[in-house]
Amino acid sequence: MKISFNESTAKGCSTLAQDLEICNDVGFDFIEIRLDMLRDYLCTHSVRELKHFFQNHRIQPHAINALYTYKELFSGDDSAARREALMEEFLLGCKTAEQIGSHAFIIVPPMSADPRIPYADTPEHIKSDCVRIMRKLSDISADYGVNLCFELVGTPKCSVRTVPFAVEIVNEIDRANVGYAFDPCNIFGYHKRNDFSEMALADVKKVFAVHINDYDDVPESELAPPARCFCGKGVINLANYLDVLKRMGYQGMVSIETFRPEHYARRPEDVITEAYQTTKATLEKAGCLD
Repeated sequence: MKISFNESTAKGCSTLAQDLEICNDVGFDFIEIRLDMLRDYLCTHSVRELKHFFQNHRIQPHAINALYTYKELFSGDDSAARREALMEEFLLGCKTAEQIGSHAFIIVPPMSADPRIPYADTPEHIKSDCVRIMRKLSDISADYGVNLCFELVGTPKCSVRTVPFAVEIVNEIDRANVGYAFDPCNIFGYHKRNDFSEMALADVKKVFAVHINDYDDVPESELAPPARCFCGKGVINLANYLDVLKRMGYQGMVSIETFRPEHYARRPEDVITEAYQTTKATLEKAGCLD
């Protein structure tokens, strides 16, 4: 497996330009580019400059992260203005990915507008919405050579909370360029589930992106992005997570993704170095590094 950096990890104290240089220097193999940080980068740089960077450095681009979908998207109840805003983001990601050599885009299923309110709908309706949305996005992304990584989120605000339900949806979508993004915090978020064996239900050839992180020892109601921490500093059974992936035959990237506010008060060099060292140590211990 290879080590990747998700820009959420230092987004409050860094920029894409900084992340590229630091991640390359500390040893990361890949970087996942956030759409908001890409937009900021393009205020003073060009996609051509970004492509040139990757052509001349060891680190390479992986997934674009992330597109947050909504229930009404591409339905008769959709808002034209809302759809156009989302499509602008999606096309920016797809076009950039094509030019820089990235082949993956993280897609998040619909969530509750208020994170304190659980997502309310039937499994049948959720599945129908996700299939409609992902097939439409799949048609578009295929023109750019981009795979879509459907990312379940286990906390109550999300419509797709478990691996079996995500597998059911992806199987129904039935598109070669629609697969999965797995994340231990997202799986653990479903009632603090610390057994990752259900990932083996997925076709490993469709596991297009894998995240890694840990969670503070907090009550289930407090499982939220700010409680994410670096590998080995929390309560998630990452040894089991990585062992399942290894037994599945997964050999791709593993990307550290946290959203910890206290990290944003530090120097990006320090955050990114610690992110690399703790992730590498966890992968080494599990016998997962190439």
